[in-house]
Amino acid sequence: MMMHDPKSAARRLRIGMLIGTVSVTGGGVIEALRSLSLALSRISDISVEIFSLRGEGDRVDFGDIPVHLFAARGPTAFGYAPGLVDGLEARDIDLLHVHGLWMYLSVAARRWAQRSGRPYVVSPHGMLDPWALRNARWKKRLAGLLYENAHLRNATCLHALCEAEKEAIEAAGFTGPIAVLPNGVDFPFVSFERPPWRKMLPPESKVLLFLGRVTPKKRVLELIRAFARSSRGDGAWRLVIVGPVDESYERRLRQEIEARNCGASVHLAGPAYGEARAAAYAAADAFILPSVSEGLPMAALEAFASGLPALLTAQCNLPEGFAAGAALQISAHEEGIAEGLECLFAMDESERLLMSASARRLAISRFNWDTIALDMARLYRRMAEAQVAERRRSLFGQAGFPA
Repeated sequence: MMMHDPKSAARRLRIGMLIGTVSVTGGGVIEALRSLSLALSRISDISVEIFSLRGEGDRVDFGDIPVHLFAARGPTAFGYAPGLVDGLEARDIDLLHVHGLWMYLSVAARRWAQRSGRPYVVSPHGMLDPWALRNARWKKRLAGLLYENAHLRNATCLHALCEAEKEAIEAAGFTGPIAVLPNGVDFPFVSFERPPWRKMLPPESKVLLFLGRVTPKKRVLELIRAFARSSRGDGAWRLVIVGPVDESYERRLRQEIEARNCGASVHLAGPAYGEARAAAYAAADAFILPSVSEGLPMAALEAFASGLPALLTAQCNLPEGFAAGAALQISAHEEGIAEGLECLFAMDESERLLMSASARRLAISRFNWDTIALDMARLYRRMAEAQVAERRRSLFGQAGFPA
């Protein structure tokens, strides 16, 4: 069903979404872009096109939205695509929305804006948070001097996912206009499949789910240690870790599981995409994300939509979850994770059901993609209209006459 924003102008606004990869392995950023793009395409006076780099692996399904892929040369992490700027110009889009930092995309977006005289908005997706800036610090400082600072400072607007990210953007030195709009979740977010790992567990066991990219910043090793020393609800709970992981970190996790003799209760289940991702939530009883740095994690929002009580750190930037009684706050070190686990395991069924209901209500009321897309569309139109007014002033002066 097409949505309509009654305050928007009748002219169809053409939006370009620019991202480094459209692979299913792109994590929460590509999931957020996909859902936002599909929700925007349901608005009658908005059209969306995707621009990205050509890569290997399965692509995210964008339905009828056009996807334009460009060949990249040189280091994959930078993604130099010599045809990208011309490709953007050829599609005659009105506004460009850049997702992510530290790649050639930032150079291309600024060059496109200089050539076309049209606006662009940048969503850092947590990449300006203090922890993220400290990671590979010198490479990012060099990239900032060479191209990224100019890219961010020349954006018509920056987009923060939450107030904490807005503060991080400002602390990094970027004080231009910043719009705060959250990620969302699709409804209904349900699955009737059973993941293979669930069939291998005792039927009566309860599942604590970690879902996401398995990296050190998400403190998965500390989570395994905390779970191994916990009561595990008198053995009823199992920890299932779902998500892609690089070989060296996976080796460390498996060594930890073996050293602590908890292989029967801690399971590395590998990545899950699409329907398999929804099935993982449906097979779980609670969710945990002990991360030290996030923008606004899609996995936590999907857990809310699935009605899962959640254990989250403050760095997940979801204070609404704690206020609504949908989540318990934990800290990101082993001791703090262990304390949160014992709180969860001590709950009875009625307490978890209350948290479950609160989680679903919060997801529907605060993180609905259709509502967020309408707000984003209004932001796009204000930016486009302001850019047109600025061009008129530069040509004719403030009063509309030649300057």
